[in-house]
Amino acid sequence: MSEHAEKKDENAEKSPQKGGIMSILTKLPVLLGGVMIIEAFVLFAGFKMISGSPAPASGADIELSTHEPSSGHEAEEKDAHENPIKKVDPKSSVEVEVLTLKASNRQSGRTFFYDVQIKIITRQANEEKVKSIIASKSGLIQDRIRTIIAQSEPAKLQGETEPGLETLKRQVKYQLDEIIGEGYVDEVLVPRCVPFRTDF
Repeated sequence: MSEHAEKKDENAEKSPQKGGIMSILTKLPVLLGGVMIIEAFVLFAGFKMISGSPAPASGADIELSTHEPSSGHEAEEKDAHENPIKKVDPKSSVEVEVLTLKASNRQSGRTFFYDVQIKIITRQANEEKVKSIIASKSGLIQDRIRTIIAQSEPAKLQGETEPGLETLKRQVKYQLDEIIGEGYVDEVLVPRCVPFRTDF
């Protein structure tokens, strides 16, 4: 009789534990969901504090004139007296001539001379600096571009496989970025690349 009583007591003790574990397991998803919501809130608040508010954008100063001069000549004189400093638009671009040269190429077994003109497009704000660097390093620039032309495939230089001279432009831009500095050359232009065969 005492053995049956002890077994009942053990069963009675085990059953609440099972109910306790089961109740925790059923509440676990709710607890995890709550923790995830709190984490999301903390992350959101942290990102807000770190990023801050966006910086204000500066706009262009616009001056409206109520008086118009009677002729174009008077307007030019007024601008010359009122605005002696040249205004630079940071967004506008200008063309700067890099060089004009004749370079030889013997890659096909025949000698060709290429009459080449190269220009670049740069920002107007960088125009003076770019011109100064080109003038001070003209020999180095000519040497690098002459080497590019000497090593190029004639079919690419003559526009047979690349009508836009893409490879030549890409190689010249790489060399100019090395010499002038990255960010100054927006685009390379090759307005003239004319081959002349020398051996007939």
